[in-house]
Amino acid sequence: MRPLAQERASAADGKNSRLERIDAVLICNDDTLLIELGPLLGERFRTHTVDSPAEIAAAVTATRWVGIIDVDSLTDARAAIQRLETQFPRCPLILIVPRATEWSAAVARGAAVAAVARQELVGHRLMEALAAAESRLRADSDTAAPAGNPQMDADASGAPGLPRSSIRWIAVVAVAGLLAGTGWWALHRSHPASALPAQTNHAAADTDTTNATQSALPAPVKPQSVLELLSAARVAFRDQKLLLPRPDGDPRGDSALELYAQVISQDPGNDEALDGVRRLFAVGKARIQADIASGKLDDATRLVVLFRDAAVSTDELGNLSASITAARPRWLEARVQQSIAAGDLKGADALLGQLTASGADPGAITQLRRALEAKGMDQQLTELTTQMRAAISAGNLLGPAADDARTRLASMRTLSRTNPLTMAAQHELQTALLARANDAVHAGQLDSAQRLLGAVTDLGPFTPALEVRRQLQAALYAAAHPRPVATPATPKPSPPPVAAAAAPVKAPAAPVYISARPTRPLSLIYPLGESEQGYVIVQFMLEPNGSARDVSVVQSTLPTIFSRAATTAVAHGRFDARALSDGQPAQARLRLRFQPAQN
Repeated sequence: MRPLAQERASAADGKNSRLERIDAVLICNDDTLLIELGPLLGERFRTHTVDSPAEIAAAVTATRWVGIIDVDSLTDARAAIQRLETQFPRCPLILIVPRATEWSAAVARGAAVAAVARQELVGHRLMEALAAAESRLRADSDTAAPAGNPQMDADASGAPGLPRSSIRWIAVVAVAGLLAGTGWWALHRSHPASALPAQTNHAAADTDTTNATQSALPAPVKPQSVLELLSAARVAFRDQKLLLPRPDGDPRGDSALELYAQVISQDPGNDEALDGVRRLFAVGKARIQADIASGKLDDATRLVVLFRDAAVSTDELGNLSASITAARPRWLEARVQQSIAAGDLKGADALLGQLTASGADPGAITQLRRALEAKGMDQQLTELTTQMRAAISAGNLLGPAADDARTRLASMRTLSRTNPLTMAAQHELQTALLARANDAVHAGQLDSAQRLLGAVTDLGPFTPALEVRRQLQAALYAAAHPRPVATPATPKPSPPPVAAAAAPVKAPAAPVYISARPTRPLSLIYPLGESEQGYVIVQFMLEPNGSARDVSVVQSTLPTIFSRAATTAVAHGRFDARALSDGQPAQARLRLRFQPAQN
């Protein structure tokens, strides 16, 4: 890969520190990413492109530069970043990563100023990271010790060698200076007008303009020394709440583990920090295991990464990382099932995408996908069932309105004919159509009854419709074959009466009725929606062939709808005709009892 060669700034520009170009080292072997970064860096940075950290010394001669690192280009990215932090402690690093949250520990240590997700390069995140890196370089330049004084460098880095009492006095002086500086800053911040003497010359005005331009950049953050970090870590270690990072996913850098990790990044062999991390690992391991058990896998992952960055490389840490990887598909699968059960189909679909990306069992993914589709269908069928019932209640069974019950059922059958919701809705509609057809038969509306029965049959087999169809056929036959009305004969003149003794007048004999006995059970249908019980006495003419005609109700303790059911059952029944005299038709009566079925 050829480096992106750029010319140095002109000598005139070099006179002004604000216009000097900054060296930027791009560790990347992805041509596409380099093409994207070129326009974003612009003329402000002099870029040097290398494929690996080992090529930095040969590619750039500057001692201070900004590193932009594509972590996907490194074989062991985390170890390589730690080596870069140790080798070039004064060079701020910007990490280009797939997910920024996974590198929060590296940012918390202080060497990496930001971790920018690959998809956020075109946004403001990269510009903010570059501004922070430039501020870091400027702050280091202002506070750097004179070159060639190794004793001052050793003191600034917090290296061992000073007597313990000297270290203690240095810390006291540093704290006092920090408090004094903070008070001075607060005082002058509250009284900006009196903080500086008035400036009236043009040079001062130009300086103010320059400072205003630079104030738009983030304020430089001076990294803490090893002594300061160790002091803060000791304080945090005595507070149980500050042993580990808070489980809210927001790194604050104030926990004992994070502070020790920053010490190790600056001084990898610091015994106090290494011992503190080892002691913290027993507490952290229990919390990681608890997070895995409760499904807080992101929190568990952050802790594992933080311990790994703090130089913990035991087998237990690897086992914990493997447990998180193994638990993620199960956790995602449980979340998908919960979302489906709660009806959150959009959330379930998003989780299924994550489950697929995690490499879960394809069979389990297929089963969950089917459950998701079935739940979606059930939701649609439930909504259509509600609409169909509303149409039935409004009496809109067959139209002509477009939202009639039959149209709603047709939509359900398009989705699934065999779904239990569809089958139940079909039964409800057929029952409503049959009740309407039965009323039409008794009202003499035979055409309407035929249309309604035809709709019942079109939906599918329905046994109760057979009786109503028999009634309709009998009514149609009766309408096509009316009985002739007998005309009375002209009476002949009677002879004059012969005087005789008056004979006593006999009272008319009471009619005699045969007690009808069905030869097979009558098809007696208990009316839908009723809950009463009682009896109905039916009178009819019993024919020699066992059939009944001229059926009527002579007594009933129930509403009229029961009378209709009774006459219908008798008209289609068959009775024992052996009780007839000389094979002649005779009047017969039958008592029918109605009572609701017991559930």
